[in-house]
Amino acid sequence: MQRIMEVMRARLPGLSPGAVGGTVAARLLATAMSFAASVLSARGLGVHDRGVLAVMVSVPAVLSIVAVLGMDNANARFAGTSHTAFRWIVRGSLLFSLAAGSALPGLWLLLGRHWPALLLAVPFRLAVLSAALCPVTLLTTLIGTAEIGRGRVTTYNLTTLVPSACYLAGVAGLQAGGTLTVGNCFLCVLAGQLAGAVVLLFAATARVQPDGESVPLRLFGGFALKAYLPNLVHYGMLRLDVPVIQLLAGAGAVALYAVALPLAEGLALLPTAVALVLFPRVTSGAVDARAAGRIAGTMIVTTAVLALAAAVAVPVLIPALYGPPYAGASWVVWAMLPGMVLFAAGRSLQAYLAASDLLRPVIVATAAGAAAGIALLGMLTPRYGAVGAAAADSAGYLVFALLVLCGVHRSTKASWPLTSQAVPAVRRSAQRCAEHVRHAWSALHGQLVLPVALALPSAAAAGLLASTTGPAAAGVGLGLVVLVCLLVPDTGLYTLALAIPLSQSQLGASLVTPKRLLALMLVCVLSRAVSGRGIARPRPGGTLVTAATVGYLLAASAVTGGGDPGATHNWQYLLLVCAPLLLVPLLAAPGATLDRLLTVFCAGAAALAALEIVQAGAVFARNTDQSPDDVAVLAITQPGTANHNAVGALLVMAAAVLLARTRAARTGLTKLACWGGVLVLTVGIAYSLSRAAYLAGIVVLVIHAGRRPLRALPPVAVGAVCLAPLLPPAVAARFASVLGGSTLDADSAVRLDLWSSALRMFDTHPVFGVGYLNFAGQLPLYYRATGDYNAMFLQFPLLEFAHNTYLTVLSQTGLLGAAGIALLVAFGVRRARSALRAHDLAVQTAGEAALLALTGAGVCSAFGEVLLVPPLLACLLLIVRAAGRSEETCAPVAAVLPAGGPVRVPILAGR
Repeated sequence: MQRIMEVMRARLPGLSPGAVGGTVAARLLATAMSFAASVLSARGLGVHDRGVLAVMVSVPAVLSIVAVLGMDNANARFAGTSHTAFRWIVRGSLLFSLAAGSALPGLWLLLGRHWPALLLAVPFRLAVLSAALCPVTLLTTLIGTAEIGRGRVTTYNLTTLVPSACYLAGVAGLQAGGTLTVGNCFLCVLAGQLAGAVVLLFAATARVQPDGESVPLRLFGGFALKAYLPNLVHYGMLRLDVPVIQLLAGAGAVALYAVALPLAEGLALLPTAVALVLFPRVTSGAVDARAAGRIAGTMIVTTAVLALAAAVAVPVLIPALYGPPYAGASWVVWAMLPGMVLFAAGRSLQAYLAASDLLRPVIVATAAGAAAGIALLGMLTPRYGAVGAAAADSAGYLVFALLVLCGVHRSTKASWPLTSQAVPAVRRSAQRCAEHVRHAWSALHGQLVLPVALALPSAAAAGLLASTTGPAAAGVGLGLVVLVCLLVPDTGLYTLALAIPLSQSQLGASLVTPKRLLALMLVCVLSRAVSGRGIARPRPGGTLVTAATVGYLLAASAVTGGGDPGATHNWQYLLLVCAPLLLVPLLAAPGATLDRLLTVFCAGAAALAALEIVQAGAVFARNTDQSPDDVAVLAITQPGTANHNAVGALLVMAAAVLLARTRAARTGLTKLACWGGVLVLTVGIAYSLSRAAYLAGIVVLVIHAGRRPLRALPPVAVGAVCLAPLLPPAVAARFASVLGGSTLDADSAVRLDLWSSALRMFDTHPVFGVGYLNFAGQLPLYYRATGDYNAMFLQFPLLEFAHNTYLTVLSQTGLLGAAGIALLVAFGVRRARSALRAHDLAVQTAGEAALLALTGAGVCSAFGEVLLVPPLLACLLLIVRAAGRSEETCAPVAAVLPAGGPVRVPILAGR
């Protein structure tokens, strides 16, 4: 026994093994009682009612986490300074719990009355009970962390057992009496929380420290606000999943998730217990950075071993305890295990940094992890249910752990950047803290490699051995791709450049969906942060306009949708459309990386053009007996064909980039490659059979030739004369329809009537519009058939847009949305014009490419929804983003000073 205690003291320097063991034992006992109560309730209530109970319990937890505003961490930080400060904290916690703990649930109930979907399928009577628990939960959290802050961890551990014991006793009594219902089970939860709050208030009367100075409100509030975001995510990520899963996948998925959650969270018991004991020891100076690093390494090794044991045990344990209907929860646990292992890696360091008031890397890592987790939660849960939600949790913890370690490593290289008003004492303190963190990283780095290398593949292999289905293998493959893109610098950017044209091909449409493209953009942003390349900083004006426009569109879509069951789909789709506006400006700054990225994109677009030529040519060859017009229509309407208007617009934008680069090509081989790419893309545009792309291509060529008529007009004219006789009859007939004829075809007549209908909608709703994706629902009221066709054959539910981006935005979002989009377009045009006036040839080339691409996309948008297709919008934003001042290309020049030799001075190119 003595040997074990010595090993524990060596592995947990500065911490009392008894305090750690007592905390772990208390949490294990509380978890065991909660687990037993959950088994009884799951067997007695059934899957649906167990899911409703889980939602009722999680709502107060989520509301308390949102309302706490970081006061729990501030209580732990300052409660141990003096008994006077502790009494002030207890009084403030009581008042704050009553105020904030009642206001937020009251707002939830009020909104739930008007929008029942916000109640998460919980009856209003039960929702009132759920809201009544929030002040109690908030008070228990605040007083409990204050007890931890003054070193009474044992007291806090004992008080955590009271709610679990009351809940277990209550559920067992209800089961024995045959009165086990959702409402009665929740009353047991409420009684247990009240008992725990009373015990904590009684324990708070004990005096531990002598009287002294109180805590300044500004100091207390500043620390609380800085700690709020990490606290919100760490305690709320898994709790927030339950209501989201209820919305996206239903109560059955919630039941599986609720069963798996205690088993997976059991792995977090040890890291959380160590963090609770570690926090006051760091504030008192008993634990330094080197000791914290050694503790963190011990935590991840131990958690990895426990994760492997859990992966083997859950397929047998869950069906035996909960019954066969819950066997699917094993997959949920397996998906959670990697995240729990990674959580152990960052939890101890996070506690050390928070106690040392070094919250900047924690805030950055937490924000990024939360963004990744929430985004993947929305994408994976509708398709994969509780398993998708668990995988999203693991991905969020992966991002958090990597960014915490990266932030710690980066903070060791230099002191924290302080403002000019910072006092020298604070600067010296930050430098000393950075030195401590450097030692922590050195102690931790060597211990992380082997456990992570063994635990994560082992957990994945445990899941694969249970099933060899195609979706499982595809999910693992996509996970490996994401991991490579995240860890290898700029790989994600080049993958994105290839994914954009691939998404518009017939073969890649099912592989690269808008949701996966959004996930890839998030991975690219995170990869820039992990690799130390830095996230690009867009201009404040454009950022504010973008955020305001996206926020207005989302708010208008949610409000206009009201109680419509399809409203959730509306704002989700709108978020996918708006995601490039928010993420692409963060991916890369203008310079060499973005130029190479566009080169890869052009190569992928040329390959897409070649595929279009082959596929369309095959259709032409098989249907030589039909008229050219019929063959053209057949080629664009055959099953599995990609959207020819989107393909044509993408090829036009790629051709605009290569046309601009023909001027800046320095060698004959490069110039030949550019003109060859332009030729392939031009033929691809012709074979896309998109009349909008034909008009856009003509306008782009005219503008390009008009800027340098003596050099550009002859090649364009010669190329047009040579290519015209080689075009197939179907392409020639499609191009001839652009010029018009004696009468309009049915497609053009319908399009004109859709335009007039959109104008009527705008005339009726000029300010806010009819709401995004509500065009089809309102169309029967405004449609007037004026062409020579039978309107009875029109399928109004499928006509979600006006086949004109400008009229679509105007009719569905009104003048406010149109004004925001117009400002963003104006910013892009101004950026391109500013680059054209630069003295640097590379900047001029990027500006001309942006101007031509904007023009081509603008012409295509007059005949379709180009800017509402996420890949095309991302492509256009990348091209416009490249037309700016380079932040990467620096040319060092030598400046001879009178007192010495040459000095290397960096000059930013294009400034």
